[in-house]
Amino acid sequence: MHEWSLYLVVGTLGALIGSFLNVCIFRLPRGESIVWPGSHCPSCAHPIEFYDNIPLLSYLWLGGRCRACRAPISIRYPLVEATNALGYLTILWYFGPSWTAALVCPVVFGVGRGDGNGSHP
Repeated sequence: MHEWSLYLVVGTLGALIGSFLNVCIFRLPRGESIVWPGSHCPSCAHPIEFYDNIPLLSYLWLGGRCRACRAPISIRYPLVEATNALGYLTILWYFGPSWTAALVCPVVFGVGRGDGNGSHP
């Protein structure tokens, strides 16, 4: 595998995990399931189609708005995805393709865990 393709795979994985983190960030404080229902607009509850749920790209394609109701989508969504992707890429750059890098990546995934009131489990 060429070096650039490894970075592409790791960056994509980071963005995908960042997208899942967005689901957790939005739903867990509300006591909602992270599995059901599927992704939907927070404003109109319209289900988000798979082609409108591609990390980073969909936000740009849709101009930061829901396809159904045109309500603005928070900039937090692409920022979390991009930050997680950049975190994973930084780990890969620093440690190289190694088991250490693979073990450090979940630390990026777990940063900021807590119940929102400053306490951590």
